[in-house]
Amino acid sequence: MTAGAVAGRATETVERAKQEGKKSLILVVSKGGADMAYPSLILATTARALGMDAHMYFTFWGMQLLTPEGRKKSMDVFPPEMQKAIAAKFPTVEQFMQQAKQAGVHIHACSPTMDMFGMTKQSLVNEVDDVIGASTYLELASRPDAVTLFI
Repeated sequence: MTAGAVAGRATETVERAKQEGKKSLILVVSKGGADMAYPSLILATTARALGMDAHMYFTFWGMQLLTPEGRKKSMDVFPPEMQKAIAAKFPTVEQFMQQAKQAGVHIHACSPTMDMFGMTKQSLVNEVDDVIGASTYLELASRPDAVTLFI
């Protein structure tokens, strides 16, 4: 499934959830390529535009998107000609994450993953709100008004 198809299907899910009284979107971002960063960011900003609370929980390879070097490498999943086409239509992953943050998206880093990979809070980008563990993620995800998606 392409990134565009993932984003389209997930956007429909967010809109349906809002109609069903869901007020929060909780995204688990576990992959570090731009092919999964863009759908996640599209969903989070769409949720905010629809008036929903939005949280992005970055874990495992998704943590790469929370480091300056990892963000730059995230576009490597696309061939050069596709990178150019994307750059003509979309902001960079860095710019998009900044826009998401400005829109009120909450960005969380996974503490167990940080421990596993030897990362520190100082190595993370400024958009990260906090470092949380699995129990805090589960509190967010188990709220009755929440929709949780894994990207």
